[in-house]
Amino acid sequence: MAPVAQSAAQIARTYLDDAAAAAARLSDHAEALHDFRVAIRRLRVTVGAYTALHDGVSRTQRRRLRKLARATNAARDAEVQLVWFRNRSAQFTAAQRAALAPVRTRIRARRRREHVRSQTKLLRRFEKLERKLRLRLATLQTSRSNHDAHFGATAAAALVRHAEDLSARLGAVTSVSQAAELHATRIAAKKLRYLLEPLQAGVPSAPVLLKRLKQLQDLLGAINDAHVLSDVVEGAGVSAATDVLHDELASLFTTLQRDWVTAGPDLQQAVAAAARQLKPATIARSGTRRAATRRRERRREDVTA
Repeated sequence: MAPVAQSAAQIARTYLDDAAAAAARLSDHAEALHDFRVAIRRLRVTVGAYTALHDGVSRTQRRRLRKLARATNAARDAEVQLVWFRNRSAQFTAAQRAALAPVRTRIRARRRREHVRSQTKLLRRFEKLERKLRLRLATLQTSRSNHDAHFGATAAAALVRHAEDLSARLGAVTSVSQAAELHATRIAAKKLRYLLEPLQAGVPSAPVLLKRLKQLQDLLGAINDAHVLSDVVEGAGVSAATDVLHDELASLFTTLQRDWVTAGPDLQQAVAAAARQLKPATIARSGTRRAATRRRERRREDVTA
């Protein structure tokens, strides 16, 4: 079985390749920003989960990765909000749509600004960071100094640790008004899913688990999006949109309580069982799928990420 640093660096380089490919398309393809942010998030989760990478990827570089990820949030939020208005236009009267028009105009303007920024400042930041990360990850991947630490056991422990965190967070959510707690729970689900994905060739039960985690992530994402948009429309004083959002939040939270809040322990047990299934011979192979196939899968699965 490969040392931790070597295997983790291999997975991280795969995500860095994905981010670089998306960055090269930022000026030409609307979905490129989405692909970029997903790749950066996966890279951050990998670097954060495996401490064997911390000797090569400095705290400063990890902080810059976090800033890159956060810099894409405004553009993504604006896009999601415009889709929300477009899909619900029929629910509003002509007068209500007229009252909402200035809000939508401001959101469109913000989306344009953020897309321009992503093609200039964001791209320059990434290019500078990518060169340094690529060199450090390549060094880690060829290092022979970590033979006593095996990747399978470390990966299994990371899965169990993140599943425990997600279970605890699900159990602590008791109200739809807990916006920060709900958002943190979504991040926890996302981290667990991203950790499991590159290991799935060695985990027979992984496809079922990944599907469940994606469903939970989507549900929590919809709740978070509704909270963020509520702040926008409440600030604009448009009660019709506020009422629709409140109804949607109530319905989404009911689904969360019914399907997930008490499911944390079961999910935790399922992840622990999956961690015990890790097959050393297939761990490394699962991280070497062709980049084109990987990107197609992620675009299909992460439209709402």
